[in-house]
Amino acid sequence: MIRIDKLSIVFSLLFGCSLTVIADSMDRDWEQRAAKKLAENVKGSENLWLEARGKDFLALYTSQPDEDVHGAVILLHAMGGHADWPQTISPLRTRLPEHGWATLSVQLPVLAPENQIEDYGSTLKQAADRIRAAVRFLRERKFLNIAVIGHSFGAATALAYLEKEKKQQVVAFVALGLQEYPFVKPAIDILGLIEKTKIPVLDLYGGRDLRNVINQAPDRRLAAKKGNNRQYTQLEVEGADHYFNKMEDLLVKRISGWLDKAAPAMSITVDEDFDGNKENNDDKPAEQ
Repeated sequence: MIRIDKLSIVFSLLFGCSLTVIADSMDRDWEQRAAKKLAENVKGSENLWLEARGKDFLALYTSQPDEDVHGAVILLHAMGGHADWPQTISPLRTRLPEHGWATLSVQLPVLAPENQIEDYGSTLKQAADRIRAAVRFLRERKFLNIAVIGHSFGAATALAYLEKEKKQQVVAFVALGLQEYPFVKPAIDILGLIEKTKIPVLDLYGGRDLRNVINQAPDRRLAAKKGNNRQYTQLEVEGADHYFNKMEDLLVKRISGWLDKAAPAMSITVDEDFDGNKENNDDKPAEQ
């Protein structure tokens, strides 16, 4: 009887590992097919294949049209989306450059339809590697002033990344439609992550947003207060839904205006790469 139990455990472990490998491969294939199709069709950007831990992922880079450079923004889409999602992400990707902010929209890990949605919690580590690679790319492009904008689960992903970074390379964070995800495994402690975030934060949501986003707004404010983050700002946009449909102009205006105050333009000079020890990190605001 004992021998059977031991064999059962061994087979369970082997079978479980096999299922994990199959699921990972399925997710990877699904994402790659979607990303390649997106890269073929998207316009007005520099389509890049960045690398994180030996695996390529798509990122869409859009530069500012003139020399009035304020900085660069990394965009993180919602759960199951893509780097040019037509709601929220695409308007920000294409319009923020007009306000002096270059954009780099990152393709986050997605699960194949056959897999369970609660498994998105397991994508956070891989997503953090991609955000790290995105920051490295922007540093190589001589950007010091780097912000992150995350929509919905993309905002939760950004919080998880920021909590792990000892040497902070991101100077500001915009969370759009942020909420708890109780169904995700492993669990994500959104309020705990907000409490630990020390950089300027804009918590932006709509007056007609998802119920949880609106109901949890006081808890998010309290978490920032407990963390003594005096650079945390919460703003409700009256009439806006979770995706800011038909209010994209106002969304871009609110975010660019806040970024210009929370992350004023810095001289863009970098002597060493992202992992180097030497930098000419001149934090003095650039002359306007």
